[in-house]
Amino acid sequence: MQITYLGKEKFEIKTKDAVIALSDNINIDGFEISGPGEYERKGVFVQAIKPNGDGCVFVLHAEAMAICYGGRLKAMISDEAIKEIGDIDILILPLGEDGTLDMKDASALIAKIDPRTVIPMLYSDISEFKKTEGIVEEDIDTLKIKKLDLPDEERKFFILRPKP
Repeated sequence: MQITYLGKEKFEIKTKDAVIALSDNINIDGFEISGPGEYERKGVFVQAIKPNGDGCVFVLHAEAMAICYGGRLKAMISDEAIKEIGDIDILILPLGEDGTLDMKDASALIAKIDPRTVIPMLYSDISEFKKTEGIVEEDIDTLKIKKLDLPDEERKFFILRPKP
């Protein structure tokens, strides 16, 4: 799986069988998902969850990994929605830009969901978040990851540079 950050809330995920565009909705090779429910397309299973009455949080299952995409999440996710989200390998969430979750709430949400890997988006200054979370990894252009690459014990953070 290859994950590329396209800036703002936009990502592209390439799997063996599909190209997935993440934005305000999910698009899997032309199949658009924007509302709550369960969907499947080209080996990708998507669960769209209403986190707190505002928008959707998407959980994608592809290549034996679970990815949670928060989009322009503005408020903390309810405990009921967190249970629905389940075990997450990769969490993609906003960090305070454009009226999204602030860094304090984002850190609390990371602790509640307890993903194995985190990819932040929608931030203007990530240095404080890096300091708070103890992130020392360098920024990268594209994350190439397999299930075997996921950490067992310690959570990993990947800061992806937006693709121009």
